[in-house]
Amino acid sequence: MVWGLFPVDPLSGEDKYYIFTKGVYKVGRKGCDVIICKDKGVSRIHAELVVDEMISMDHPLHMKSDLPSRVLIRDCSKYGTYINKEKVHKFLNKETSLKDGDVVSFGTGTAVYRFCFVPLVFFVYCSESFQVDQLLRDKVSSIGACITYNLSEECTHVLADELMPVKEHLVDAIVSKKPIVLRSWVELVAEKRIGLEIPSWSSYIPTLTVEGVSVKVAASGTRAKCLEGFTCLLESINMYKFKDRLQSLLEVCGAKIVLVEEFCSNAKGLDCGQDSHVVCVIPRGSPDKFNLFNKLGSLSRVNELDLLRAVLAGHLDLSVLVSPSVLVSSSCSTDETVVADSEAEVETPTSEHFTADISNEEAPKYVNKLEMSIDPHLRSENNHVVSSTYSIGKMTAKRETVDEAESGNSDIIYSQDLIIRDLNLPAQISSTPNNEVLNFKRFRKGNTQSGNSFNNLIPFSKYPYKICSSL
Repeated sequence: MVWGLFPVDPLSGEDKYYIFTKGVYKVGRKGCDVIICKDKGVSRIHAELVVDEMISMDHPLHMKSDLPSRVLIRDCSKYGTYINKEKVHKFLNKETSLKDGDVVSFGTGTAVYRFCFVPLVFFVYCSESFQVDQLLRDKVSSIGACITYNLSEECTHVLADELMPVKEHLVDAIVSKKPIVLRSWVELVAEKRIGLEIPSWSSYIPTLTVEGVSVKVAASGTRAKCLEGFTCLLESINMYKFKDRLQSLLEVCGAKIVLVEEFCSNAKGLDCGQDSHVVCVIPRGSPDKFNLFNKLGSLSRVNELDLLRAVLAGHLDLSVLVSPSVLVSSSCSTDETVVADSEAEVETPTSEHFTADISNEEAPKYVNKLEMSIDPHLRSENNHVVSSTYSIGKMTAKRETVDEAESGNSDIIYSQDLIIRDLNLPAQISSTPNNEVLNFKRFRKGNTQSGNSFNNLIPFSKYPYKICSSL
């Protein structure tokens, strides 16, 4: 712990003081360690604080505030110094001991302070090979602090090594909003004598690792709102790495937690707020099963480890969110309602995917443009491509032989991106099995080109001068 001398009235304009090491500290109006300027009755050197020893709290009894503090106050003034409204001047040698919680007033009584200790208990979160050496113990003891290897409510700071893996105890410390510091911060505090504040630890925060990925830990204040506006859907708690600790961790960072079962049981979904961003938290190493739910298929997803790294860093990078998969099924041609020529004679169905009809004369041009490589032995007698592999940019597609018995149309070369149809082939004729009804939406009339082509809309578009010359 360190000793503190704090104004009872925070609006009095007087400063707070922290004493970090033993020694003699002067209190007065000018040129002293503790400056009091609001009370005109305070002498230039009014009193002295004598710190014989910074009491270590290694023993649980030292946590009690009624033990002697080993701190004396000596009156050197004309108008007097008071401890709990009792004048120090009447004590032997004009001095008396101070203990935690004593109220001290100087001069006419306008400057009133409370003397108290500020506990510093370090929970050591280090590797097994790390040992707290004697030098560090001396530094900790010099400021009246103590070291423990068990995380508890009394712990004020977490003393961590660089690149330590995140485990359960550290998650509990983050949930409890304990600052995580390096040992160099302890050494910095031990070098101080007296100050207006405890040195900031923002520059002494370690870098930790989550499954081998290093993360620079943010201050607890920054972390408090890093998930504000997000609603996290969780599966069964036991499926996650840190189990129920994950829910507590996300709530501390401002996120709203909803279980998947609760979300799916509501037919209209839960009211997560108009500005809330709903994400599914995927357990590590488990298959992505959220797409199996129709209600969750349109939601973003994030891996629990990526979310943990975001919490430690105090910032959620939206690039770690996986956008929902969207299945697009469409055709470049207009939808058509077709009628068969008869009940017995129809042509095989056209593909519902993107199609491009090109004749054999125009095919080489498209082949060159698409940089398709077709081996000669892959062509059949009627000069149709049977099977080939080609690449367009970075996409690689495979064209396979279509089973004529299944499709009844072997002139289709299909892939993810392109379907080429040979229009010079004779129309394939098939008949419906016995006692079956034709599906007229799937078929079109024989020898009729599918869709509304430009040539059909403007008959003379291909040969614009032929009609003019006949006129």
